[in-house]
Amino acid sequence: MEKGGVSSRRVSDFVTDDKGRIDFDIVRSSRKTLGIHIGEGGQVLVKAPAWVSRSQIREAVLGKSPWIREKADLARRGDALKITHRFAQGEPFLYLGRTYPLYIRYDPAMKNVCVDLTEDEFVIETPAIHGAVLEMAVLKWYRENALKLMEQRVQYYGQIFGALPSKVIVREQKSRWGSCNSKGELRLNWKLIMAPPGILDYVVVHELCHLKEMNHSPRFWNLVETLCPQYRQCRQWLKDYGAALSWNCLETGAEV
Repeated sequence: MEKGGVSSRRVSDFVTDDKGRIDFDIVRSSRKTLGIHIGEGGQVLVKAPAWVSRSQIREAVLGKSPWIREKADLARRGDALKITHRFAQGEPFLYLGRTYPLYIRYDPAMKNVCVDLTEDEFVIETPAIHGAVLEMAVLKWYRENALKLMEQRVQYYGQIFGALPSKVIVREQKSRWGSCNSKGELRLNWKLIMAPPGILDYVVVHELCHLKEMNHSPRFWNLVETLCPQYRQCRQWLKDYGAALSWNCLETGAEV
């Protein structure tokens, strides 16, 4: 039960239009507005106030049906692109837009897990095969390399642009590839280290341009285009394939 005694039990329903059927779940609460959310696998969830009738909910879903179908399709395609890591020999690891097969070398004499990248393989040397430990080591390697490369790209484009941030921070961001705040700090998503170099550069340029234009006005996009003429293609790539830049490990179930 939620505050006010409103049940949060899910109820299933559906609507049909000329394009077919849309299935969705309803969760009622003490909220004041109705919201439609698209989850993993394209599942549709309607969060509704207690006073909204079932017919009003159906009408709202029908009214948003083109948007729902578009977002649900993107979610399903995104799920299909995701790699679930099991730390099995030969499984693919992404780095700068290329997949490298995993090679694990077991050496009980080692004290720590070592991660490295060769021309042809993603290499883990480890004293023990333990998924959670391997995951921690690989994430550390990804983040360290992301910070190093992103600082280099920020420095490169910042000198051309004539403005540099006060700090570059690499972190996990659930719904953003990057951000820039009023202190001049750039925050970049570490998962961009998995993307092709041009995509990473676009996000760097995008956030650098916010140092001069803290908005998304035509003037802002003109600045972006000056440094990254192909920015439209990069934005589309992130929409189409950004879901592939995820981290999911079967051993721990952690997705970041």
